[in-house]
Amino acid sequence: MPKWVMGCVRVVVLAVAVLGLAHAPSWVEDAYRDRAAYERASQCPAGRPAGTDCFEQVKGEVVGMATRGCPGDGCPPQEQRLRVRYGSDTVWLTVNGGTYDAARRGTPADVRLWHGTVTRVTVRGHTTDFLPSAGSSLLWRLAGVWLLAGVAICALTASRRRTLAFLGGAWLLLTAPFVVIVDTSLVGELGVVDVILALVLAVPGVIVGVVGSRRPARRRDAYS
Repeated sequence: MPKWVMGCVRVVVLAVAVLGLAHAPSWVEDAYRDRAAYERASQCPAGRPAGTDCFEQVKGEVVGMATRGCPGDGCPPQEQRLRVRYGSDTVWLTVNGGTYDAARRGTPADVRLWHGTVTRVTVRGHTTDFLPSAGSSLLWRLAGVWLLAGVAICALTASRRRTLAFLGGAWLLLTAPFVVIVDTSLVGELGVVDVILALVLAVPGVIVGVVGSRRPARRRDAYS
């Protein structure tokens, strides 16, 4: 591909990334507000007004059970699901092994709702929690901001395909530790466990970045 075409492509990619980053603060702020309201929420009081940010506790019943996948070697992980009816709604929920084993058709279930979405189901003392869109939205948007920043940096600095591959790969692998640190700092308390987890997740990205930065240096040494 001619150099001028590559240059035009880089300019367009950089422009798109910068435009996305310019809208990132408001984009992340909206998700942060929803997540903060979810994290601070408590059980709804009696006679709550519509739209209140609180957890609604309702009684439900297990009306179906199913599994996906197959147990044993060489099979994908088995997914255990319960069909739970509460009020006028019936939903399939993927639950942990303890909750599934405790359930039978007709077993009562305690269901916790956040703005109509199931966030917890308890069957005979066994509980499975679910992260609603208010929780997952912030994670995805933080990852998007990080990736946009990586695209902008690659468009500015990476002039060779090999360098672009290593830099892009390293940046992609560092997405998870970035999200862990920022998400925990925004909505919780950053602790030692969170830092250790982020460092462990960062190891592959650091290795790829170091290998990528050393290869051009070795090539220059070979020609000198």
